Amino acid sequence: MPQVLQITENTVLKRRPLQSSALSAEEVYKVDKGTSYELQSYAYADTNGDDFNDHIKFALKQDNIQGFNTWYVYELHSQVVQDGTVVYPQEEPEAAQIVKVVQDTVFKRRPLPASQLAPDEIQSIPAGRNFVLQSYAYADENGGFNSHVKLALGNTSDYIRGISSWYVYDQHAKILLDGELVYPLPQQTLSVPPPSAIPSGRFIMLPGYSSKFFLNQPIIPNGSFTWGEATHDGSRIPKTKKIADNIIALATALEKPRKQLGKPFKITSWYRPAEVNSGTRGAASNSQHLYGKAIDFYVPGYTPRQVAKELAWWNGGLGTYPSWNHLDIGSKRRW
Repeated sequence: MPQVLQITENTVLKRRPLQSSALSAEEVYKVDKGTSYELQSYAYADTNGDDFNDHIKFALKQDNIQGFNTWYVYELHSQVVQDGTVVYPQEEPEAAQIVKVVQDTVFKRRPLPASQLAPDEIQSIPAGRNFVLQSYAYADENGGFNSHVKLALGNTSDYIRGISSWYVYDQHAKILLDGELVYPLPQQTLSVPPPSAIPSGRFIMLPGYSSKFFLNQPIIPNGSFTWGEATHDGSRIPKTKKIADNIIALATALEKPRKQLGKPFKITSWYRPAEVNSGTRGAASNSQHLYGKAIDFYVPGYTPRQVAKELAWWNGGLGTYPSWNHLDIGSKRRW
């Protein structure tokens, strides 16, 4: 399916990813809200992983504007859509992702010893500092980063000299997602006590059903996913029986990839009622999450690209983001 750039606010297209006041008249082109362009390609970072100063770089599929087919647009004034799903700006996971600096260190522009870097390529960071992340990586397709973690800072106020992408020595920092350690990779325990055979504790009632559903209860018998995961610990009760049935259908479909990967799926989002979905940056207005038919998750020990490669057979939607994946039981789509 074609990718389409949709303009969501009156704005300007730019030949360079700078504030329009810094560009000449020939380098900007005014566009109105509601304008759309079919794309040949788009990017939100270059080959080094550095972003475009909060802009999307795109190439038009057929048309050109003022003799050029490659332009930039401010990402908060636009979105890229494929088959009705917003694929960029990336939908933010509901769980907060942070890097916690555990000892005095330096952030670096390249994953090398600090002694080999120029002064403008390093920044001293004291122990105890926390930074919200857009994403992180401990390896790419070519391998690891010389015992470093690559960070993309999430808040523009935290950018260092206007730059969001940095490296940090992996023994000097920890990555947490919703308070849970995700890097360095947690050690796998040798044994896991079996779950209680009889559900207990907090429960919810679902529309169309008369029985109680305990939050620690598998959604399907002997399944890997619980009602607590699907309902955000019981805070998001499905509004209709159809949504509850969709959750059961998705939980059933997820057993195959769960068994294939052999590790738990850490769910960051499943069912999202409309009021939650509307407050999630990048969420599609008709998101599969609204119907209980989608999860956002990560798998400890796997990169999102590795997960996507392993699950290439998945017959619904499969999204790959810097730190997590999306699966749904809608139509087959990839982004």
